[in-house]
Amino acid sequence: MASLAEMVVGILEPYVGRMVADTCVRATALSLGKSSDELIGDDMPALESNIKRLLGPIAPRQTIEDIVAEIEGSIR
Repeated sequence: MASLAEMVVGILEPYVGRMVADTCVRATALSLGKSSDELIGDDMPALESNIKRLLGPIAPRQTIEDIVAEIEGSIR
């Protein structure tokens, strides 16, 4: 089973590329004092915030909401 970090990177990658997706996840983890591999479902609010900040300038709001919903659905 993929880690939360791997799953989020995989979902974000088609929109922003692997490097930017990975950077978003790693930055979120660092802001929480964790490594990417230590992220858990409870960290979703911080991930969601960073995803919205990353995609806000380049994607329609509905697209961003769909991405967040896909991620949330994958961790349940």
